[in-house]
Amino acid sequence: MTSPVVTARRLAAAAPALRAIADVELLAAWNDALAAFLDPGSPERRALDPDLLQSTRLSPAGLDHGLRSIGAGLLGEAAAGELARPHRQKEDGFSLVVLPAEPPGLILQSLLPALAARARVLFKSSRAEPHFAPAFLAALGQRLPALGRAYAVATWTGGDPEVEAPLHASARLVVAYGGEETVGALQTAASGRIVTFGPKLSVGWVGPGADPERAARGMAFDIATFDQRGCLSIHAVFAEPPIADDFSAALASALNELATELPPGNTDPADRGGVRLAREDADLRGLTWYGNELDAGTVILENDVRISPSPGLRTVRIHPAADVPPLHEWHGRLQGLAVAGHVPPAARTAFLEAGVSRFAPAGELQTTDAAWRNDGIDLAAEFARGQ
Repeated sequence: MTSPVVTARRLAAAAPALRAIADVELLAAWNDALAAFLDPGSPERRALDPDLLQSTRLSPAGLDHGLRSIGAGLLGEAAAGELARPHRQKEDGFSLVVLPAEPPGLILQSLLPALAARARVLFKSSRAEPHFAPAFLAALGQRLPALGRAYAVATWTGGDPEVEAPLHASARLVVAYGGEETVGALQTAASGRIVTFGPKLSVGWVGPGADPERAARGMAFDIATFDQRGCLSIHAVFAEPPIADDFSAALASALNELATELPPGNTDPADRGGVRLAREDADLRGLTWYGNELDAGTVILENDVRISPSPGLRTVRIHPAADVPPLHEWHGRLQGLAVAGHVPPAARTAFLEAGVSRFAPAGELQTTDAAWRNDGIDLAAEFARGQ
């Protein structure tokens, strides 16, 4: 196996060929490869899915829905617009992108800006999910060989100084996704510029004018996508008090129906134990809650306005709130807000100040596109920026 350090050094030699690729040629290769990876019947997906299903623990329908939620908005005109932006890396050198274990396919959100900037990148795949990134990069390289020489992926044990010290010393930019421990270690180790995307969760808002049934159907998709394991997964919903009861019942029904259309993936005892504890806690506190199978969804009508993280398995708490909820404990830890009905200006401002970077209608929160800037960060500009 080639050392990641050797691989990174080799990327620099690809700079002239990468800069010479026309946008139209790059777009054609990107669209063709991505369309194949979003099609469960394509040869690429049929070869990849057995490993990807095992590593992600998603159901086949859940995997297909999740990949489409990440990738479909990066096709066609959306990708063309990103590639046509003026940012270009003029210096030699490479950037390092550390990918998280989940959700699968997240490489797409950093790879497209890197392509737009003509920035050479070494990606580090997680040992827990080492399959999607190399498969996708190989497919791009088959369609446009210059890309196969400008982008590479490797997997190694995080924190290995023999590997990471030279990489951090020579990388123009480090982009890191992951949990608090991973991001903290990389911030300490990086000697140059670093952009981090740490652990976050998302919430919902059901305000005046919302139809509880329609809002519930949309929120159910935002909860179930990736089995609630992404930064845009909803963990809690703030609902106007007059409709909180009806919305809770409707959401439970929608999640129960969705468990057939979008079946949950494999679970482990720890996952199920967390849901049992949440249900038992609700019983002890006299709260109304809904749920059948442990992995098919649990809806708890909460009487505490403070957010608490979901134990997973499509478990969500509904907080009756007509005004700005208390968010001070969550500043910098919230990612998105799924909206049904009207959000008062003061509440919207509070969510923005807490770090929310994506507002979307209920049911569309996890369906991102090339125009979305995670945490408000323009990665194409960051890749292009000089040291």
